[in-house]
Amino acid sequence: MPSKSTTENPNALSEKQPKNLDRLIIPGMSQGVSGYDGGVPAWLLASGLTVQVDKNWAAVEGDIITVADISDPSNTKPLAIKKLQPGEQEQNRYFLTLHKADLPDGDIQLGYAVYYGGGKEYDVSSPLHVLIKTDIPAGDDSGFPPEGHPALKFSLSTYEVFPPTAPLGVTATIEPYPNMHADDKLHLNWGQTRITQQVAGIGQPTEITVSHEQIIDAGDGYDLLVDFYVVDVVGNRSHRRSKYLKVLVSLDESTPDGPGIITDDPVGYIDLERLAGTDLKTGLFTDRNTGLVGDMYDFTFRAYPQLGGVIVYRAFEPVVQRGVPVNIYVPYGVVRAAAGGRIETRFILRKLQAPFEVPSKKTSAQVVGSIVRLDAPYFENYPDHVIDPIPDFAVMVVPWYEWRRPDDEITIIVRFVKSSNDTIVFAEPRVVGSSWPAGSPVKRLIYRKDLEQFAGYTPEVYYVYRASGVLASSADLNESLRQVVRIG
Repeated sequence: MPSKSTTENPNALSEKQPKNLDRLIIPGMSQGVSGYDGGVPAWLLASGLTVQVDKNWAAVEGDIITVADISDPSNTKPLAIKKLQPGEQEQNRYFLTLHKADLPDGDIQLGYAVYYGGGKEYDVSSPLHVLIKTDIPAGDDSGFPPEGHPALKFSLSTYEVFPPTAPLGVTATIEPYPNMHADDKLHLNWGQTRITQQVAGIGQPTEITVSHEQIIDAGDGYDLLVDFYVVDVVGNRSHRRSKYLKVLVSLDESTPDGPGIITDDPVGYIDLERLAGTDLKTGLFTDRNTGLVGDMYDFTFRAYPQLGGVIVYRAFEPVVQRGVPVNIYVPYGVVRAAAGGRIETRFILRKLQAPFEVPSKKTSAQVVGSIVRLDAPYFENYPDHVIDPIPDFAVMVVPWYEWRRPDDEITIIVRFVKSSNDTIVFAEPRVVGSSWPAGSPVKRLIYRKDLEQFAGYTPEVYYVYRASGVLASSADLNESLRQVVRIG
């Protein structure tokens, strides 16, 4: 229980100047929110907001940490209280959980006080100024129609691009949508080209122009796919993207057709359920006067996950007989990564004689199927998920996922909620780096001192990944499944 002094004076945090104590930390907080120290999106609040207090005082048993809303200096509101139990004074950081109901959307300044030994002497931290925003751009998504979010609607100035009109570009007009905010960013995908633009204003349509240069860069295709989604200022993303619109782009009639997608699905679709875990078969073809024996197909397959980014699969196959198709199989994991998104593929025929490069048109397809969550991490050499006795260190294994990049940041987390406010957390963010080759898991050491705080408990272990340069986040796409482990 808190000492009497902490409850007699709830405004203590506003009556004393900040001294020594570091600011609060909110693990996973969105950065780069103009006018704020950070932002708190809806997914961070799903199980209450976990805040971190780094110890930089001479802690003793009985110290009391009080986290409060200090937005109104005349009326501070205690949100969570933790009293250091025997041995906890040795820890370097403390975690408390703030209830979602105490954190309404909008500006909030959070701070904490440390009451030394639970008595009347205390110091306070500097405030952490954050923006909480839990309304999702475009609002609720019923899942119907299945082609895209029903509230995200747009049109194009033309659906056919030929050489005479290409220099004019193409204008996408995006209609207003529910929960629209002036700082929302629209992400328009024109094939492999992404254009990001702030909305024109609340309740107003927004025009985004795809330039001639961008049309050329994206390339030719019979059914080039165009869509958009919305990301707000704190990183909330619309539950789904818009419906895809198809555009015919033909700037060079001599360009060979793109790779064929060989499935039993309708043209322009890949059904993951029908693919059933097998690799995707594609077919590459040029006529007998173009592809000669010894020429080489340079094949590129791009999978676009829902949250942005791209997974590139590349393969090379020689022409072994003129006028005969060549088959290339794309690993299932690459295709699965684009669940709910799309793929785009093309080839360049690399010839032994001029013209030395012959690029194909692009083939696009929607990937139909439910999003597959990231596999849960686990502790190496503990197949029964029981760590007893506690070793000097344990190795947490983060399984490989096809879209992993060396500059991804992976935060491994061990978490157990002891009470409504008191949470034990071990969290370590680290960039993947180049030392883990493609296809291999990432492994992290957790030492005894960090494991011992969970002794006798059954914490959940999981990880969160952030792709470099991608602000949008959601639990479904960025957070792995969780594994319960017994420690000690």
